[in-house]
Amino acid sequence: MDFLHQVANNSILKFPSPFNCKICNRPAHGHHCDVATCKGCKTFFRRMYLLKSELRCYINSDCFDLDKRTEPLLRCRACRFKKCLLVGMNPNALNFRTTKNLTQSLKNSKEEKIKDVINELTYLDCKLEQFRLSAYNPNWTEIGGLEDLLRCSSKLSLSNKFGPFPGWPYHPNHIFASSNLDYNFKTYSPHRKQWRFFNLLTSIEFLKTFPFFLKLDTKDQLILMRHVVVGCSNLHSAYYTLKNKYEDLRQPDGTQRPKKSEPQYSTFAMVFYALMRVGVHYIEYLLLKMIFICNPAIPNLSSNAQYKLEKGRSFYSEMLLVYCLQSLNSSGPTRYVDLIGVIATLEKQQKLLKDLHVCLLAPMLSILPKEFSRSLMYEMIFS
Repeated sequence: MDFLHQVANNSILKFPSPFNCKICNRPAHGHHCDVATCKGCKTFFRRMYLLKSELRCYINSDCFDLDKRTEPLLRCRACRFKKCLLVGMNPNALNFRTTKNLTQSLKNSKEEKIKDVINELTYLDCKLEQFRLSAYNPNWTEIGGLEDLLRCSSKLSLSNKFGPFPGWPYHPNHIFASSNLDYNFKTYSPHRKQWRFFNLLTSIEFLKTFPFFLKLDTKDQLILMRHVVVGCSNLHSAYYTLKNKYEDLRQPDGTQRPKKSEPQYSTFAMVFYALMRVGVHYIEYLLLKMIFICNPAIPNLSSNAQYKLEKGRSFYSEMLLVYCLQSLNSSGPTRYVDLIGVIATLEKQQKLLKDLHVCLLAPMLSILPKEFSRSLMYEMIFS
């Protein structure tokens, strides 16, 4: 205790409590650079020393001479800096290391945050593909609509319960007992997945994992899902087709839906060819999916939803730009623009597919049971 008192007393003797700033005569805040100064003069001295600019007084070079005036002319930077030096402010006492360390700390913190987000998206994406590859194969006519799925708990964990679907992938020339389009909508088989439905279901479950989505009102959740789920599932299917080194659009079981020979194939494969053209990387694909989902321009969203989605899109867009710059340096901005172009392709494809589904499926849907009008497929096609 005596030692502490001695240190305190020595400090008081060495640095007496300041009353007025030695530069401007205003109340002092403390000792800075070996001189009693206010916060304003402390900051001014640091800034002027870093700028190292040539300063000149346009009056009489006595703007801070308190023997000639009662108050200094604070606007004169030349006289103020001169007074700082005259009263003994020591530039060597400026601590630049703190600012450097703070900048580095902020940079490290941002990099850690990006790393955490990428790890989270990677984990979720792996769970989605595991879900698609699983033997879980519900009867799509009994699954209900979007509101029913919103109320249900997550289905992604069911992939662990059911395990992988046996016998996948099929041989490219595998022929099913019935392979026409009519089969896909009128008959359920536990041995074969209806991919139009299951890919939509996968993307809905993906959306339900995000806190920002769960915080939206139910109306906004439904509006967002109806707009992005089709594009999200198309992007996922297209990327994994490329990853598995197929030359045409494939589903997890190895089948081609639709067939390449069918006239509508080019519409279904638009995003697949866009990803192939830009040579998309995995992290780029993950971030593009989030940028596509966080679309504040979707019609009829509430202002609260628009704000949250705008914030999300800015966050993931900035992350993608940082990734491009780190990967390609000066070519990063060009790469970023090319990748963002995929979003426009997704939007265009969604509109074309909606029109296509109505034209192809409307005649068939009219002969299905009335219960179908409440199903997920009906809601996604006609909403």
